[in-house]
Amino acid sequence: MINKNKLYRYDISQSALYKCHSKSKLSEFLKINIKDINKIIKYYTFNLPKKNSSKFRQISAPQKDLKILQKRLLYLIKRIKRPSWLFSGEMGKCYLDNGKYHLKNSYVLTIDIKSFYENCTRNAVYLFFLKKMQTSPDVAKILTDITTLEKKLPTGTPTSQLIAFHAYEDMFNEINNLAKSYNCLFSLYVDDMTFSSSKPFDPKILTYKIKIILHKYKHNLSSKKVKYYSKNMAKDITGLILAKDKQLAIPNRLQKKIYDNFLEIKNYEKMTIHDRKIIKLINTLKGQLQSAKNINPNVFPEISKIVNSINYKIK
Repeated sequence: MINKNKLYRYDISQSALYKCHSKSKLSEFLKINIKDINKIIKYYTFNLPKKNSSKFRQISAPQKDLKILQKRLLYLIKRIKRPSWLFSGEMGKCYLDNGKYHLKNSYVLTIDIKSFYENCTRNAVYLFFLKKMQTSPDVAKILTDITTLEKKLPTGTPTSQLIAFHAYEDMFNEINNLAKSYNCLFSLYVDDMTFSSSKPFDPKILTYKIKIILHKYKHNLSSKKVKYYSKNMAKDITGLILAKDKQLAIPNRLQKKIYDNFLEIKNYEKMTIHDRKIIKLINTLKGQLQSAKNINPNVFPEISKIVNSINYKIK
């Protein structure tokens, strides 16, 4: 019996976009008149608070018609085979799977790429379509126009995660090969790189060599976010805590957010049911609870019961 939910992958040479040299063919794939594309390339911007910071990150999100077009393109790109060590933009995988990938290893190094999307250039994206997908220059330009903004990758589009990987796949392959030479397991989640081993390794030398590779592709690491965890330390890998006994643990910051948000809504009965702020907070709390339950299904039973009760009353 065929699993309709399973996404079947193929080599890049089997992609519908591979060696696409015709704008009319591209129009057929994307279900749009090529002449109309420039009219719908429109974005809106908003700010989101950065994780564990008082600073904000500006998000550039596509307007409706552009988002539909980007999703059509994403459908074609996400069917291309990619390495098992890539966890972002992967159907059925999330940051938890990235952490679990390193569960058996005692020594861990985590490195973030600094301002990754901002430094993913239009030229690198164009070369992906031109050289890797082997499209014609005019087709590569159109695909680049659809996926980039102001000569870089925007942060709020459905295509950016996978385009960022494919545009810099050679860089990540070099980093993976370097990790292997140190007997390390490598994984990538957007701009978070994790290296782990069952045996001690020199994190300073490995970090230095990774920095050289990043510089080669005009990227850099975030020095403040380079962290090495030895055998007897709890490890934070993309928000998942690997405890000293190699068991999964819920991050303290997530637990605090759940308790703080619960205190905000526990007197819900005294509040108006149409208070949008409270309803938004409840939905946020539900998402946080689900994140915690993905790690430990039995956590926060009383809070979950109350939140579900409130959610039922809202409905």
